[in-house]
Amino acid sequence: MLRNKIKLNADEALKLGDSKKVGALRYLLSIIDKKALTMPPESFSEREEVSVLQKELKNKQEAKELFEKAKRADLVSEQDYEIEILKNYLPVAMDTAELEKIVDSVIEKLCKDMVKPYPANIFGNIMREVGIIVSGKAEGSEIAKIVKNKIS
Repeated sequence: MLRNKIKLNADEALKLGDSKKVGALRYLLSIIDKKALTMPPESFSEREEVSVLQKELKNKQEAKELFEKAKRADLVSEQDYEIEILKNYLPVAMDTAELEKIVDSVIEKLCKDMVKPYPANIFGNIMREVGIIVSGKAEGSEIAKIVKNKIS
């Protein structure tokens, strides 16, 4: 699980005296642990860990944008550092072409007997299926944009 990998890396950074990295990794451990406490132990899996880290990545990117607007270069560089550390533990993002192929196959599977315009509720069904297939390798907003373009 990711938590164990982060813990090992934090221990290594501590031995090397890299306090900045230790702080960032311990923070990641704390948000994973906090989420784990809200769920039954047997249901908390690596998928939930990835979800927690993706949410944190999004938060850090939003904070970076705010710091850029406020012209706080010191805080922007801190966010950049933490974003790079976070990305080391997340799955590699799927490229757009590959994501479009998956969306096309899901639409073909779910809408094979339907005619355009598709029913309004089909969007949610397609999003759910694609989300299960890509499982954290693409952002929901990117998936939604592709699905909307394909079904309209």
